[in-house]
Amino acid sequence: MEQRDAAGYGGCAAAALGAVTALYVWGSSHRTGIHLGTGFEGQGRDLSVLWTELPLVLLAGTLVPPVSWLLTLRLLGGRPRCRVLVAAVCTAGVLALSAWGLHAWSNPHDPDRVRLSGTVVSDLDP
Repeated sequence: MEQRDAAGYGGCAAAALGAVTALYVWGSSHRTGIHLGTGFEGQGRDLSVLWTELPLVLLAGTLVPPVSWLLTLRLLGGRPRCRVLVAAVCTAGVLALSAWGLHAWSNPHDPDRVRLSGTVVSDLDP
């Protein structure tokens, strides 16, 4: 397999892996679960996330990893022999950072749910 074919297949694989990762992280979040009806008796159900958030999450998951793959390959040019390996490592790092950012966005910190001693109320309350 030539270097050019490996670069093309790597970009397609990065797009597919990014879309699957974004869908999994978004779908398994607590916030998305509440919006899709896992709250008590459907409390907090808001199905508008299926046509507002979901397409944007999938679009970002599909575009960010291959763009980082392409930029890395373009910045390295034809110089190093192992540029596909370097691009794969950079793309994996970008994918991990974007998955962490999506997880942090979809699972916001809620200080009312902090339980330091096992009590129902927060230990941070006066």
